[in-house]
Amino acid sequence: MKSLMLVFALGTAALTATPMAHALQDNAEAPSARVLNDIAYYDGADADPERHALNLVLPADGAARATVLWIHGGAWAAGGRADEMGLVQALATEGIAVAVMSYRLSPGRWMSENLPDTGVQHPAHIEDVARAFAWLWTHAPEHGLDRETLFVSGFSAGGHLSALLATDERYLIAEGLSEDAIRGAIPVAGTYDVEHYFRMINDSLGAQGAQDHVVGVFGPRPGHAAASPASYLEQSDTPMLVISEGHSVIYADHFQSLVDASSMRDLVRFEAFNEETHASLYYEMIEPDAPSPARTLMLEFIDQQLAD
Repeated sequence: MKSLMLVFALGTAALTATPMAHALQDNAEAPSARVLNDIAYYDGADADPERHALNLVLPADGAARATVLWIHGGAWAAGGRADEMGLVQALATEGIAVAVMSYRLSPGRWMSENLPDTGVQHPAHIEDVARAFAWLWTHAPEHGLDRETLFVSGFSAGGHLSALLATDERYLIAEGLSEDAIRGAIPVAGTYDVEHYFRMINDSLGAQGAQDHVVGVFGPRPGHAAASPASYLEQSDTPMLVISEGHSVIYADHFQSLVDASSMRDLVRFEAFNEETHASLYYEMIEPDAPSPARTLMLEFIDQQLAD
């Protein structure tokens, strides 16, 4: 169990430092896509020019049939939009436009001495996600994108944030929108009940690990329910495809038990690639020239929602 939890907590953050991820950003201008880099989605007085920015990737050969806001992983403490460009290129070849965003990060020193020991806590991450989604909704027509076909998705920490945006409407309301603006959500390899996640990390990494990581991201335990998509199942009606792998399936299974007892049971579909690890599923998804069953599931879900 300890190694499982370590891989889940650290997996995506470690991947962002690999040569493969950085090589992919060198290919961002692939012929299959038009790329608009470093667009500010928030320009308030406290804006961070690197973290409050997104890359917009548009199919090169025609109108997009849907648009996805993609949220990177990294244990809420590492990563950025540049590392995700392989995935968004692959989606662009399938006629999907993608806005891949960065967001403010929590302290990451617990994970690596190369990461800062200062940063933000919840709800800063999800506030940034809502800001990016609002930018996408506002500016979609300028780029030939249909506001009626906006999806949200992400991997690991991004999976949690995509599910939270789709279930807790408060953050979109603060941006002048509602949950109805989301056509569907596709969280991948995430966690959905933060208190459950705290207990699992406490069991595997110990009390100090849970304090540094989970409390470092989400604050004291009394606030963990408010940061959990599982807390809002009775007030959401956003269709959702939840994808997991062999390391994160423990969180997806827990979430499914809660979904099955809620009014969302007919709106959420669960798919698991138990033979994959957190790392292998991520690499498979971001490799644009290789087949990816998880990407195929994403495309099938998008088309199903568009047909409904």
